[in-house]
Amino acid sequence: MTRARTALLAVLALLVSPLLVVVGTTPAHAAVNVFPVPTSNANLGRITTAPDGSMWFLERGANKVGRITTSGAIQEFALPPTDSSVDNPAQSLDVGPDGSVWVITEHGENVVRLSSAGQLLTSWTFPNYDGCINTCPYGGEVRIDPSGKAWVTMNYGSSFISTIVPAGQPIAYENSPECADVLGEAADGAMWCQGGSAEGQDTITRVNADAAGGVTYPLPSDATYPMGLAAGPVGSIWFTRSSTDGSLTSPSRGSIGYLDAATGGTQIWSTGSRSAPQDLVMGPDRQMWFTNRGAAPGIGHIAANGVGAISSVGNYEPTSLTFGPDGAIWFTDATNNSIVRVTTDQLGTTNVDLGDGVTMIPPGGGGGGGGGGTTTVVGTLPAVKGVTPIRKGRLTVPVKCAKGAACAGRLTVELAQGGKTLAKAKSYRVKAGKKAKVSVKLTAKGLKRIRPGRVVKVRIELTAPGSKKVLAKRVIKVRRA
Repeated sequence: MTRARTALLAVLALLVSPLLVVVGTTPAHAAVNVFPVPTSNANLGRITTAPDGSMWFLERGANKVGRITTSGAIQEFALPPTDSSVDNPAQSLDVGPDGSVWVITEHGENVVRLSSAGQLLTSWTFPNYDGCINTCPYGGEVRIDPSGKAWVTMNYGSSFISTIVPAGQPIAYENSPECADVLGEAADGAMWCQGGSAEGQDTITRVNADAAGGVTYPLPSDATYPMGLAAGPVGSIWFTRSSTDGSLTSPSRGSIGYLDAATGGTQIWSTGSRSAPQDLVMGPDRQMWFTNRGAAPGIGHIAANGVGAISSVGNYEPTSLTFGPDGAIWFTDATNNSIVRVTTDQLGTTNVDLGDGVTMIPPGGGGGGGGGGTTTVVGTLPAVKGVTPIRKGRLTVPVKCAKGAACAGRLTVELAQGGKTLAKAKSYRVKAGKKAKVSVKLTAKGLKRIRPGRVVKVRIELTAPGSKKVLAKRVIKVRRA
């Protein structure tokens, strides 16, 4: 390391020294606790839990990071100063397995790594890729994998992935997939991102382990786009989606679901026309918990079988959430400039108006919150090995229902190529926690479209009763006997 760089780090280390410690109290019996952040108008962003149980959060507008403990003690650290007058210089934050804190700063030009005590360890400036001049490309989201390597989405003119190891320099990959600024880590350690091309923003991509390539999966197109990605209890990756409808301040038409990388199949539940799920994380109960923006701000949760709810937390507006070592949810609230702690027992049922179109099933099987009406879980389509025979004009398909609520719906069969219908929709019902075989009789026209002895790919789709929206699908191979 050169003397100049050593001197620079020494100066920057002073700049990220702790500014203020504020100690709050968290009564053991309290359901909701509020901890105002000392710096006003900080525009709070992501919050995540470190290995030592403390929780780190981003102060986007104040160019700082903060740390809060379960006792409510807040400590703030200034990031290296910005030379830009643009708002929100701090972009993204994550904590590595060693407790170090990584932050995208200077509107995406730089990335810094802090110790678990908030001291500056390293600072990098992203190179000017693609002949870009001065301040581009920009880093967007950062996530740290189990090995301690940082993954960063890069955007501005072109979209790609850059990786950094603590002792190295940023590395860009020419063949890396185009990624927009939504990045998440799956349970197997793989990184997933939102598609970055102009026509591919309703896709998600599994990035290869070497970052040089990936596999992109389309999501059902409905003018909503991924807002969060995270590991979940089933499937390869869970995601939240919503639409801005031209207004970044009024997101709507939210949904949450997961994708199975083996088949490309998805299971998606609508959370309502007035909802907008954003940040999400799997809780200790193996449910997915998420912040909800839009006209019905609150905290939501959903199980693998689609049973869930969205609840308000007083007048607070959750931005990002994490689980503390105390088992409670801790979330940032950019509007009220506070960190809020809430226990999950306060969030059991929907108490806000979610609008129309809710397909998430309420606990107990009642009507969806706010005009959503009675909803149904349709179940999932398990993987099928080999070729499924069509015997006596009938095709038998397994449907699986997770624990918690019975599943019901309508099953349709069509050619994977061309989409021609092979059978009339078949209604079914499966007990909670069970798997059933649904037998479908092909129509005369459907049988003619499958020649005897020939292997053909068909698409199986599940819809809720009375709805045409596909909630689960899978392509399988069949052969007419």
